[in-house]
Amino acid sequence: MATTFEQSTDTIIQLDNCQKYFPVTKGLIFQRSIGQVKAVDGISLQIREGQTYGLVGESGCGKTTTAKMVLQVETPTGGLIRFNGKNIADFDAADRKLYRSSVQAVFQDPWSSLNPRLKVGSIILEPLLANQPMGKHEARENLERLLRDVGLHNFHADYYPHEFSGGQRQRIAIARALSLQPKVIVLDEPVSALDVSIRAQIMNLLKELQNQYGVSYLLIAHNLATVRYMSHYVGVMYLGKMVEEAPTRELFTNPMHPYTKALISASLPSHPDIQREDLVLSGEVPSPLDPPSGCSFHTRCPFVLDRCPEEEPVLRELAPGHKVSCHLF
Repeated sequence: MATTFEQSTDTIIQLDNCQKYFPVTKGLIFQRSIGQVKAVDGISLQIREGQTYGLVGESGCGKTTTAKMVLQVETPTGGLIRFNGKNIADFDAADRKLYRSSVQAVFQDPWSSLNPRLKVGSIILEPLLANQPMGKHEARENLERLLRDVGLHNFHADYYPHEFSGGQRQRIAIARALSLQPKVIVLDEPVSALDVSIRAQIMNLLKELQNQYGVSYLLIAHNLATVRYMSHYVGVMYLGKMVEEAPTRELFTNPMHPYTKALISASLPSHPDIQREDLVLSGEVPSPLDPPSGCSFHTRCPFVLDRCPEEEPVLRELAPGHKVSCHLF
């Protein structure tokens, strides 16, 4: 059972007990339902103004589905998504247009997210001109400003995407996302496809643009170092559920949930002299089509209790801003 909470005054987007289930059918002609994949199973989170909320977890835990619900690519099966305090399910046409302008995305692969037939100038200006018709002079000024802000030159506007490196293409994608001056940008693994030498440059650029534009980020990532560097709050997901949520420093210095501890244990330390307790998980991630009863993590948890297979833990706040879903606490 997910917890609900009051919206903070600086909250841009709030997810409250959101669910996304995908039906599983059998048969080619006479299809029948044989179950549901619970991709997201009742999570709550807040994306605050000018801050970054990081979502981490293994592949298949529901991070990308959560991002798709925020982008309105997927419609929630249950629960609420609020934008500036208003339920997006109640939006009229004008509200939906404003929401699409206010929530943009930067995707993982900079090679496939840009139209190879358009020049960079057209790629960046396309969403702006579609929403805010303007003259050629004003459009050119906006284009030059966006190129400058992401570290590119004016003459790059006349090039095609294939003429750029991966890091430069991601800068173009960031400029396109910023063109409408959104309130939130969903970053889906924004640096994982880039060379290691380029990743720090793009992360620093994103932080600089956040300070400049006051934009909020929903960061989806596997790399904990990326999340730790960029995020203000971090949520840890397992099998579609939120198992721990805390401010970034608090989460990495005082992880509570065994799954969080295992993720941090499996990542590289920030300094080679740091001594950490190794926590290795056994078994495989259960199928979301048939998740375990009680605590979904009990089949792999080294600290399992008698009540874990029977009773689902509630996400409780144990310290200011630090919430954990575990019977150990």
